[in-house]
Amino acid sequence: MMKRTAASVSTVRRRRWGERRALFDDAEAAQLLISAVERCIVRHGTARVSMAEVADEAGVTRSTLYRYFPTRKDLITALLLARAEALVEASVAAMPDPDDAAASLAHLILHPVETVAGTPLTDALFSPKSEGLATSVEFESDALFETALRRFGPPLARWQAQGQLHADLDIRQTVRWLIAQAVLLLSPPWRGLSDAERRTIVERYVVRGLLARRVTNER
Repeated sequence: MMKRTAASVSTVRRRRWGERRALFDDAEAAQLLISAVERCIVRHGTARVSMAEVADEAGVTRSTLYRYFPTRKDLITALLLARAEALVEASVAAMPDPDDAAASLAHLILHPVETVAGTPLTDALFSPKSEGLATSVEFESDALFETALRRFGPPLARWQAQGQLHADLDIRQTVRWLIAQAVLLLSPPWRGLSDAERRTIVERYVVRGLLARRVTNER
């Protein structure tokens, strides 16, 4: 039986896409491209990932890739957004006590971190080979922020109205702060901490600053 070379596999993949193009809607096509860039990043980080490599991995021409994602940053942002939507939704759904800010704030930071820490994609995104691109995208992307705000904003606003959080907190900025803490915990040198060490840091240096004084004293 003849073995397929990498080039022949790529050719077959490209031919299949072309033959079935009418079967792909835009969402399905974009997901195929996102999956391709994820595989490329896992292999060697973001620094060496090119649009040509992603197109070859997906089995499409570069013009097709550029039609969906005009830049490499757009493509990586789409990958991160797809992951972030699932993470923030799962974090809110798994809050230990949705009515208790003190019990839930650390969870909103730590649950996403503990879910993705040590996975091949996370290790690649936050490795030196990725040149900090994932971190900059996390901080700069309005779409990523709005995703977190839609899910984290309502419980934060409710806790504030109940007097559990400081009355002068800006909810939008608070959500940005929570995102920043999660990203930092996935980055060197914090990524090597144990779950217990991460929790101690978050509860001591983040949660205490958000809780209203009377809630802090009760704890």
